[in-house]
Amino acid sequence: MASLDYLKKLTCDRPETCAQPRDLITETESNRGRIIQSAALRRLQQKTQVYPLETNAAVRSRLTHSLEVQQTGRYLAKTILDQLKQKGELAKLGLEGIETAFTNLVEMSCLLHDVGNPPFGHFGEAALSRWIQDHGKACHHKAMTRQSAINGQTGHSELFYQVLLPDLAVFEGNAQGLRIIHSLQALNLTWSQLAATIKYTRPPYQNKTTGFAYRQKKPGFYYSEQHLIRDMWKHLEIEENCRFPLVYIMEAADDISYCIADLEDGVDKGILSFRSLSFWLKEVWQEFTGEKSRYLPEIIKTAENAAKDNPQNFIRHLRSQLVRDLVGYAANRYLHKHTDVFHGKLDEPLIDGGSDQHLALRTLKTVAIRHVFSSQEKETPELRGYAALMGLLDIYRPILELPGAAFSNLDNLDDGEHFIEHRLNHRLSRKYKAAYFRAVQQIRRENYSPAEQNDLEWYFRTRLILDYVGGMTDHFVLTEYQSLSAI
Repeated sequence: MASLDYLKKLTCDRPETCAQPRDLITETESNRGRIIQSAALRRLQQKTQVYPLETNAAVRSRLTHSLEVQQTGRYLAKTILDQLKQKGELAKLGLEGIETAFTNLVEMSCLLHDVGNPPFGHFGEAALSRWIQDHGKACHHKAMTRQSAINGQTGHSELFYQVLLPDLAVFEGNAQGLRIIHSLQALNLTWSQLAATIKYTRPPYQNKTTGFAYRQKKPGFYYSEQHLIRDMWKHLEIEENCRFPLVYIMEAADDISYCIADLEDGVDKGILSFRSLSFWLKEVWQEFTGEKSRYLPEIIKTAENAAKDNPQNFIRHLRSQLVRDLVGYAANRYLHKHTDVFHGKLDEPLIDGGSDQHLALRTLKTVAIRHVFSSQEKETPELRGYAALMGLLDIYRPILELPGAAFSNLDNLDDGEHFIEHRLNHRLSRKYKAAYFRAVQQIRRENYSPAEQNDLEWYFRTRLILDYVGGMTDHFVLTEYQSLSAI
């Protein structure tokens, strides 16, 4: 245990050095201020959790869900710290006196965990990914053909086919979150805070590696942030394909929060009654366990008794008991697997292992998938969102078909020649365009071939369009599509 030194993981350092470095707790409080005041976090109030375009304020948005995850993460972090204190191990681990910093980092990673989600959630991810898969290569070919007519350069680099196009073809909220908080919003969070948000350890263009199945389940960062990731690994002594330890806490807090919240929202929407929810929970529990354990049925029975006077007590009791049990289980697993967790080598979530608590979590998730997520209340708005997202990308397609030189100099070119592209360019975020221009300037300073420079410019231009559309709120996607398509 003595070899685990959290002072190597929890640091004051930031990617952009601050003039006056302060103590660790103050720096984590600075992270909190930057995050809470960021536009990316505010946008979550109008982004889907489960039900797109929801008008009932009691049903969760991404922001209210993130606040609940933040609170659960705080509870779990404090439970872990309390157990370490009782064992007299805080000082050995370098945590004595910086417990507040540990908790702050967990809380803010929980608050940020969904910040990269596009409009319409996972359905939006699928839409943005499919559009690039269907049209990206053709747009790139047209842009490069026009480029060759200007400067005579022809051909595509191997970098484009092996890295850049596969990277663009998977829009992933986790990877986009890192891009938003660092490359687009430029929050300059501490290395520890950035690392605490990164759930997965590979980019989209890299295939899964044997032995890292869980940590590489999804992409965790894009090619555009690969240098940031490598600097982070170096600063925090994280081995390649390994996680930062506090990520396991954030992930567990998310699992605990949404598995209960999604069912509660289903009840609030009238998709499930308390009785039907109770019935399906028992059915799925029996399916998973054959009733070898009475753990979840006993909790349900107590919740049913509590609901006799007030039906709302059913969810309230179910939630309080499960949160308490799941947090305790996750804390015990964190400490039981502490060495693997600290070094980021544990290739499974904390709430795993086939225990009663793990099976209860699986039961809640399964009931939500079978009886909440498949409802027309959810699917009809998703289909509207899909049509709007695909339509918006079609509208912005001319930007991706321009030669690089024309787009980079679009504000100075003749409006008559590029009248559509001019007007589309004016709608793009200035902050996101600034990130594009910074990336292009960096490309020109590095040792790339002319073909690679052209392909990289197009890559970052496509990222710009994905950043803009992916950053929209659910309602804005529909109104913007209706406005531009004259529907």
